[in-house]
Amino acid sequence: MNWNNLWMQLFGVTELWGISMSFWIALSVVALLVVAMNVIFWSLKPKVKIKK
Repeated sequence: MNWNNLWMQLFGVTELWGISMSFWIALSVVALLVVAMNVIFWSLKPKVKIKK
């Protein structure tokens, strides 16, 4: 399956602002990973230190 042909049939272009769609897809995947990692990190509760 050729994703460029499929995208071209659906939307009529394979570039956005002169940059290939594969770049935008990769950028969005990285952005989603960063957001997911931040959500996971900030939802963790800090460990309680035991004083001796």
